[in-house]
Amino acid sequence: MLNKFNRIIAIFTLFSMFLPFAASAEDFDYNNILSDEEAMDYASMTKGDIQDFFKEQNSFLKNYWYEGNNPDPSQVDMGVDEKYIEKRQAAEIIYNAAQEAKINPKFLLTLLQKEQSLIENDSPSIRNLDYAMGYYCYDGQPCNPKFKGFGKQVRGTALQFQYYIDNIYEYNYQPNKSSCIDDATPYLPCTATATQIKPENKITAAMYVYTPHVHGNKLFSNLWNRYDFSGVVGSIDILTGIFPNGALVKARDGEDTAVYLIQSGQKRAFSSMNALVSRFDPQLVLNVESSELAKYAEGLNIEHMNYSVLEVPSGDKYLIDGLTKRLIAGDEVFRQLGINPEEVENVEEADLAAYQIGEALADTDSSPFEQLMQDPTTGGVYYVKDGKKAPIIDPSILEMNYSDIKIKEVTTKTLDDLVKIAPVKLENGSLIMKDSNPDVYVVYEGKRRLIPDGATFEKLGYSWANIYTVPTKVMNFHATEVPISTN
Repeated sequence: MLNKFNRIIAIFTLFSMFLPFAASAEDFDYNNILSDEEAMDYASMTKGDIQDFFKEQNSFLKNYWYEGNNPDPSQVDMGVDEKYIEKRQAAEIIYNAAQEAKINPKFLLTLLQKEQSLIENDSPSIRNLDYAMGYYCYDGQPCNPKFKGFGKQVRGTALQFQYYIDNIYEYNYQPNKSSCIDDATPYLPCTATATQIKPENKITAAMYVYTPHVHGNKLFSNLWNRYDFSGVVGSIDILTGIFPNGALVKARDGEDTAVYLIQSGQKRAFSSMNALVSRFDPQLVLNVESSELAKYAEGLNIEHMNYSVLEVPSGDKYLIDGLTKRLIAGDEVFRQLGINPEEVENVEEADLAAYQIGEALADTDSSPFEQLMQDPTTGGVYYVKDGKKAPIIDPSILEMNYSDIKIKEVTTKTLDDLVKIAPVKLENGSLIMKDSNPDVYVVYEGKRRLIPDGATFEKLGYSWANIYTVPTKVMNFHATEVPISTN
């Protein structure tokens, strides 16, 4: 699907009809609008953070849903011809686009306000939403209806900027190259009405390609600062200590006996053993030095068991699914979940803060509970959840991920009715090696990281007994990431 973005060399110039304030030259650097590191900090916000931002701004988008071809990053792996017609909240669409394109969601939020005032306009028009990013809207021409739709606009813009950053030297505006902006051409010498610029980085050059006007980029800069989006790059925070994001750890010395999940540079304690074992295999907990654990800031505790149902004073009920909270949209959906009403826990809104916002449960035909289903014709096994099926490519993945789930044999039609998504990868913390090769890798977020030596292995608290030998196809299915280092 990315191929269609690779040929786009057009300039986008549609600006907001409802500018919140006049752009000022104060604190605006023509040549360095934003750093590349900030622009590519795709881990700066979770889906919950984006939704909270909408609520803080009292944005129309806090309650906006879009239905269309909106694959999440895992579905994109299935290929360019697959269509995933999904109904998603605006926050999820922005988050998914940011993760797929490796673009800061704050960058996308700022563009939404700059182009169509969608953060602050409490009653946007249908056209504002349909052309939310000004994507494929040329100066003085109607917008291209092929790219109509909030989801298409957000995803298309994110991928476009990804392409700009990777291929910026194909364009007239380039890092360390002097050009003219607000001119009939970008070439020197500038006319009297133009401004000479010399972008210092890729994202600044890309922003001039997207918006070849000073005032539009000044507006972006003012909005970025107004929303207080500058600051420490989130992806750097993840590297605070030596443990990968997603690791389960416990101090092997000292008085602290809690088990923690490492997440976004923080350690999050499980309030009970039930809260832990309902989500993770306790054998994956690493016994580590307390001095290393102390490097992480305290995060919110994980108090509730997986698949708990929590009811807030407003009457809304949420299913806790992993580390997300999923709104149960109606009594019939709740009934279909098969949960005893007496098991519903009454909590305060603040108790939900520990969980990110997940996709609402609105379809009575799909189950949020994980299952394994086997095709009676081929013998293939699928991981099934939320009306989607993910193939399991090898028995070793089945054994390592789902040894406690019974496989259910179903009809071929049952499987045909499910949406096919990318194959299952090994769970976080899986230790793997190949036959006749001493290299040991640990899997995190679908990728494998080499553990360079025995000293590093033991410092990280891993157990030699937990290493699995896997086939080459399973090893190669997990792309390599930078080796783990304890330095």
